[in-house]
Amino acid sequence: MKIRAVTAFVADINKDKILSIANKLNSIKEEEVLTKRISLPETNPNIEFSKLLDLVVDNSIIFSLISIKDKDKRLSQVKDVLSAGENIYANVLLTSPSYVDEIVNLITGLEPSEASRFAILINDYFLLTPYFPTSTADVARDSFALSLLYVNDFKERKAVQSLEKADALGKTIESKTGLKFIGIDISLSPWGEESVGGLIEERSGKKIFNRGHVWTVGELNRELFSSAWEAKVSPIGYSEVMLPVGEDAILSKRVEEESLTLSQLLSMTFSCAAGLDMVGIEEDKELYKNIIKDAMAIQFVKKRPYGIRIIPSRGEKKIYIKEFGYIPTIKVV
Repeated sequence: MKIRAVTAFVADINKDKILSIANKLNSIKEEEVLTKRISLPETNPNIEFSKLLDLVVDNSIIFSLISIKDKDKRLSQVKDVLSAGENIYANVLLTSPSYVDEIVNLITGLEPSEASRFAILINDYFLLTPYFPTSTADVARDSFALSLLYVNDFKERKAVQSLEKADALGKTIESKTGLKFIGIDISLSPWGEESVGGLIEERSGKKIFNRGHVWTVGELNRELFSSAWEAKVSPIGYSEVMLPVGEDAILSKRVEEESLTLSQLLSMTFSCAAGLDMVGIEEDKELYKNIIKDAMAIQFVKKRPYGIRIIPSRGEKKIYIKEFGYIPTIKVV
């Protein structure tokens, strides 16, 4: 088990406070911790985005810098902020189809690295999660949460032990930093060969995509919550199975083989939390609009937060992003 992220949530925007929290995060030396992150509150409608860049006080820390609503007039400026640094992330909360056109215009103007650091959140409110880009610090006091990389432990039926270990580490970090530990996003998320796609195939006995995989994902979700209950941890954020194509070796392989198509991936999001994530899709504004509207319909039925992170493909079969490597373009069927 690894700690995918220690994410600090800042209750209010103050540069000196953010610097202090950055220093506290840098004091964490546990080898299990892979990344350290800071999530800011919903972006004040009266602040200029350029001034937010002054809050990026440490380039070794990843920042969820912008969280705005779909009606925000500054939406078109998000690209300028994302282009300022590879540790800067942003999200927009989409609650109405009236604003889909403006969001699609933004996505189609992003370079691959920028697109990997921007997401749409379909929900009634901003989300408190350590997972970026859809993280917003909706908290009353400075605090932190953890996300995990524990697919292999889950395969070996050691999820409870992993969650207990992470919870203990969270309490240790709380005592060292003075930040309140508010829980774990228990989501099962992949990284490369530590593949959720591979786990789904193993559990179902079938190669993705075949009938029964939506059921398998649902079963994994039930097992996640059973493990959390047994480990006595507090799940926050998404806390379900995640299927980010560009971060999962098996999902990427199935997309390359064209055995996993866009419509099939969308169908799986009925039972996975993160939604349509880290997937290369040919650049087509009408297609993007339809995808987002379909996702809004899925979220309405699921009544769970739904994230979308599209990487526009401009004729490439694979899109290169330094932070992630090559991401395949999915077949649109």
